[in-house]
Amino acid sequence: MLVELSTGVMVDYFISFYNFALTYLLNNNVNMTKEEAIIKIAEEEFIQNGYLSTSMVVVAKRAGVTHAMVNYYFRSKEQLFLRILDSHVNRFLGSLKSVMHEGNDFVQTMVNAAEVLFDALDADRDFPFMIQDVIRNSPELLGRYGETVPESIKDSVSRHATRLKKQVEAGKIVAHDIKEILETIISLVVSPFLMIPALENVCEYDDRMIEDYLKRRRQETIELIKARYSR
Repeated sequence: MLVELSTGVMVDYFISFYNFALTYLLNNNVNMTKEEAIIKIAEEEFIQNGYLSTSMVVVAKRAGVTHAMVNYYFRSKEQLFLRILDSHVNRFLGSLKSVMHEGNDFVQTMVNAAEVLFDALDADRDFPFMIQDVIRNSPELLGRYGETVPESIKDSVSRHATRLKKQVEAGKIVAHDIKEILETIISLVVSPFLMIPALENVCEYDDRMIEDYLKRRRQETIELIKARYSR
């Protein structure tokens, strides 16, 4: 009984200390504002619990701020989620800028884009699951986010569509619609990461096996794009 009691006390102490330490670090990190702390904690909650089950009260408590302050910065849970989503999308777009050169062969440009997106998701493996949850339970959020897509992105897609049309007419690439190509690339890149939990829990993959699996799927993605669209 004494051992059980001591263990229980130690667990309670550890939890209390963890919450205190987390709040202290968030409040005293000169490189992290309260707004940034809220975003960091909210993203963890969205990933762990899903959008619908995430509580703004819990986010505020974990971030060491009041519920009113969370509302002051973001007005609503939806606005907070869209802010987080936008930060991820902007990072991905920033990575793509270095490879989306209009002077390159179109198929090679798509291969380069797939490689960059794959590597970006490899460094951000929780993101696909956060989006999967929203697609399943709150798809209207993505619709509203889509309404805010900058004209620069739409213009970029339009320019690449024109490039695609010219290369199709020149016989350099198999005829396909730009949207279909983008859908295919996104599907090929995202699906391997969504498989990781099943591989870990059902197939008992360890870390090394997961890394080997991702390397294979990355190479397969490149080969599939080339095989599908090249003449």
